[in-house]
Amino acid sequence: MQIVHAPRIVVLGATGLTGGRVAARLVDAPVDAVLASRNPSTVRRWKGEGRSAVHLDLDDPRTFPAALEGADRLFLATPYSGAMTHQSKTVVDAAADAGVQHIVHLGIFGDGRATDPHFAWHELVERYIEGSGVAWTHLHPHTFMEVLLTTSRIVDDSVTWPVGDKPMGFVANEDLAAVAAKVLVEGPGRHGGKGYWLSTDVVDGPGMAAILSEALGRSIAAKVVTPEAAEQAPAFMDSAYAASILEYLRQNHDGRMDFSQVVTPTVADLLGRDPIRLGDWAKAHKRELLAA
Repeated sequence: MQIVHAPRIVVLGATGLTGGRVAARLVDAPVDAVLASRNPSTVRRWKGEGRSAVHLDLDDPRTFPAALEGADRLFLATPYSGAMTHQSKTVVDAAADAGVQHIVHLGIFGDGRATDPHFAWHELVERYIEGSGVAWTHLHPHTFMEVLLTTSRIVDDSVTWPVGDKPMGFVANEDLAAVAAKVLVEGPGRHGGKGYWLSTDVVDGPGMAAILSEALGRSIAAKVVTPEAAEQAPAFMDSAYAASILEYLRQNHDGRMDFSQVVTPTVADLLGRDPIRLGDWAKAHKRELLAA
């Protein structure tokens, strides 16, 4: 009798918003979910809690072989940095050498012909993964609704809209994590060679303000500005990545991102349920939004 072992899934970015949610959704799945961190003390803490964990530092390829030993699948998410290209290249090489059978890559909502730097970096990574010989699935989420809790917070009952009269697309990080977990559990037989674009709401500044006003029960205004008048990128982004975010806003404003102004059925198709809409997300996070 052949013994079939549970797929061993290494989750990069497990201390972050997306990776943490993906890992949480794998807890009760028929898989061996392995949390990866560059911080040895975090790995020790996880192991002390009875969780599978490995030390993997994307800036130190020497940590890759041991971390990926026995791994069947890899969730690849990289930090907000231009270093994502060499980090991804080296970890993909290590995954192929380790016999990983499926890489699920967290990318951007692109069209394959990006000129914005950080979009182009992700597309380079995707092409490299596709040439690695490892089965792959690319996830293409629009802007996370969670930016309203971090870089685009409500200030003085107004939300800054940095692309003029143009709309932008959004998706709840919870939906992205649910899709990622499903793809990782079901594996390459069902999802190999596929790209999934996730966009559940497309709104402009006044539309965003109206949704937030209704959800929060108070009047929220839209501060509509051009990219040049937008606030500086957050300090946690390196300079190259921050510059590419500004270019992304410019391309939304001047129409080069018009292709992305679509709502996709991906969440409903894969999860068999309605996606989390922006209004419902805002109601669920009302206290956090008002506190921010």
